[in-house]
Amino acid sequence: MRKRLRWEGVLDVSDYQNVVNIVYVGLLGIEKDISEECESEFHHSYKKELLLYESYQKVEEVILWQLERYKIDAVLLLGTNAGEMYPKPEMSHIGQIEILVDKKDMPQVNKLMLDMDYELKKDSVGSGIIYVRVPGVRIVFYNNMPIENKAARQFFPGTAKRFRKMDSYRYIHMLTNEEEYLYRIGRMVEMYITGRLKIRDIMDIWQYRKQLGERFRWKAVNDSLERAVWQEFADQIVVLAGLWFGKEADADEQYGLALELEEYILSRGRENKHLDETLLPCEKVRLDFYWRNRDKEWALRKQAWMFPSRDYMVQFFPVLEKYPFLLFFCWIIRNFRFLKRISVNKFKRAGFRIRVKLSDVKEKLKGMIRRKESEELPEASPETVPQAEERAEDSEGTKCAQEDEAREGEGAWNPGGSKAAEAQEGPEESEERECVDDSTNLKETEGEEDSEELKNQN
Repeated sequence: MRKRLRWEGVLDVSDYQNVVNIVYVGLLGIEKDISEECESEFHHSYKKELLLYESYQKVEEVILWQLERYKIDAVLLLGTNAGEMYPKPEMSHIGQIEILVDKKDMPQVNKLMLDMDYELKKDSVGSGIIYVRVPGVRIVFYNNMPIENKAARQFFPGTAKRFRKMDSYRYIHMLTNEEEYLYRIGRMVEMYITGRLKIRDIMDIWQYRKQLGERFRWKAVNDSLERAVWQEFADQIVVLAGLWFGKEADADEQYGLALELEEYILSRGRENKHLDETLLPCEKVRLDFYWRNRDKEWALRKQAWMFPSRDYMVQFFPVLEKYPFLLFFCWIIRNFRFLKRISVNKFKRAGFRIRVKLSDVKEKLKGMIRRKESEELPEASPETVPQAEERAEDSEGTKCAQEDEAREGEGAWNPGGSKAAEAQEGPEESEERECVDDSTNLKETEGEEDSEELKNQN
């Protein structure tokens, strides 16, 4: 018996992994047991991704035009070209636009972005300067290549002016195919270290590799990956992408590390020291520092959540304005309420799972009873078949005799209705009746002739 799928969990996971639009497109046209509320959430998230893609296209055009206008050399590291990698643009996901500028131009860029109603946002993980604007547009500016590995950074030119120029622009530059591939791998390394590597990143690199032609310089890229000690990481990324999105799996391939990487991604960045040492042996110091820093950050967040400030607690406990010393008791009451709510939700989920399992058991028992009843039904033996046929023939003969008697009775007792009966009869029955009438008339004429001959003899 197939288990029921919890679509709320699917929505939560797909939203975190940035693949909700792919899941929604896959759900179209198939029969599914999903609530209207959950389906509406899927549709809303899909429409949001579609609107964001259109907004990013307009924003990218405006920002590049402004940089060109003010003669600021800039390199478009990641833009809206992700939509061209997928069969349909709405299947792509654009998390942010990344632009590289020289350090001396950052003050002018900051003034330019603030004049366009962008807000400056702080980010403790990334190294760039982030600007955000409604409806969720995110632009990141870097004053140096956002790749920490020195060996990998040597593959890129130093300043923005040394990159290849984009068509129809004088100050806007772009990456070559080899530079973009290496940059994508480098960004995935950074996201892996910070625990932010997702399914969408694997899907993007898979789609990008499918577009690379025969002129792609794999040797130069692989040499750079070897110098940066990223070759194993890049290989396992490709193996995992093939497992997820490829047609067939290679029987000779070893999938141990790829499956560990899969578990790391699906568990939202859970620490795995064996995987860290195997994939990125040269990044051990950064990984250890990040995990220590993140543990400390999470501890501070939990403390701030469980024991918020008095100004925040006054909103829910106005009595603290007059009696601030009651803050400790208000913390206890608040945490007790949260604990009660969490416990009630857990019991509800547990009850729902139990009901689902009981319904599955009930269906299984019904199926077993039906199969048992069908097996217990007596089968027809070869000896009983002729007897049944004889009985059927006898019943048919008895039925025909009863019908003939009924017709004779109707003819004897209802002579006045013969015409009406003839009108309702078919052509074959009327012909038979005419033949019977002719034979009767013939017998009557023969009887009359015999009687006349006897009179003449007398």
